[in-house]
Amino acid sequence: MGQKYATFNDATRAITGFYDDAICSPPQGSPVVKLTAAQYSAMLEGQSAGKLPGIDADGNPVLLDPPAATGDALADLKRAERNVAITATDWIVARHQDELALGGATTLTADQYAALLAYRKTLRDLPDLAEWPNVDLPAVPEFVTAL
Repeated sequence: MGQKYATFNDATRAITGFYDDAICSPPQGSPVVKLTAAQYSAMLEGQSAGKLPGIDADGNPVLLDPPAATGDALADLKRAERNVAITATDWIVARHQDELALGGATTLTADQYAALLAYRKTLRDLPDLAEWPNVDLPAVPEFVTAL
């Protein structure tokens, strides 16, 4: 293995790339710091664990905790989670409506379909709760996971 390097942004001191010159050299013109094999491994492992790799004022590699998410960012994440839960049941609703339109038997009972609609309504109403976005999604009805 070759010499390890990290390129970084001069303004933010954030590491922008890792390089092993046995494989690929860092781009010319970029600020670069040499890393030991141990530092290189620690930076990659830390980044994989969610840390932000950077360079301190003395030119040493450091791992920083990411900034805490803001209220808006938390709301966006929770809304995305909620949207995935709604989308995951779209096909069940569509199938039930198709079965009704065709006039045949339905896979879901009337009570199951009502429970599914109530579950989806609860999901849609979550942002109206005073605790939003610090809420847990409701449990998926058991019959849904059996389908």
